[in-house]
Amino acid sequence: MNRGRLGRVGVGAGLAAFVLWTLLPILWLVISSLLRTKALTSRPPDLSAASWTLGNYREVLASGQALGPALLTSAIVSLGTTLIALALGSAAGYALARLSIPGGDRIALLVLATQMFPGIVIVIPLFIVMSRLGLIDTRAGLIVVYLSFVLPVVIWILKGFFEAIPPELEKAAAVDGASAWNTFRLVVLPISWPPLFAAGVFAFIEAWNEFLFAVVLTRLHTKTVPIAISEFAGQYQTKIGEMMAAAVLASLPVVALAIIFRKAILRGFAEGAVKG
Repeated sequence: MNRGRLGRVGVGAGLAAFVLWTLLPILWLVISSLLRTKALTSRPPDLSAASWTLGNYREVLASGQALGPALLTSAIVSLGTTLIALALGSAAGYALARLSIPGGDRIALLVLATQMFPGIVIVIPLFIVMSRLGLIDTRAGLIVVYLSFVLPVVIWILKGFFEAIPPELEKAAAVDGASAWNTFRLVVLPISWPPLFAAGVFAFIEAWNEFLFAVVLTRLHTKTVPIAISEFAGQYQTKIGEMMAAAVLASLPVVALAIIFRKAILRGFAEGAVKG
């Protein structure tokens, strides 16, 4: 009995330490956004009452010519990437999971193999290709590039879920005369909303946070949120407080998405784990 209680206490303490370790950077980000620059850069940081201010947020919002368009661009690019990835990824995942495609296993491995190349290796070839296609500094160009690393993961997530669906459902639809497409559209997709939603949230966050490809493929008109935040660091001065405030504002859409739809996200991953 004592061992069981000690085990539960140990597990609880470990989980509490993990949560604290995870939340500390976020807490420090919020605190830093509310401190004056002098208080933030002093050693140790000055946390007295006189050091707290909302001035960093006022400065970011007042000079929002950079952050505002960046938020809009990130929203459009992330949403576009997510919708296209779900449309293509669900069809491809179902085809690899259920249809007798010649070399299907090899295709699945090739899809996964695309994730083994570091982004820094392919960013220059991508820049050359996108430049010749006239897609540099365009939202469409960012969506195409983001799909290159989001779509394979979405395919694998949904492929695993589709493989776990009882085949009897599809056989019953086939007996009723449904084609493979109608079976996928009318039978499989309606019961796949939780994993589709979980994969969609993953795709959205990946696209929202991406920095490397955005910094290479954008100029003036399609700066994303990570690029706008990085520009608070200049050659001679880094506006640390304003950078932190901008980071907090940029995090709000993703945090709100996770909080509002947390039940659907957890359900999607839970169903995938149980059925897998």
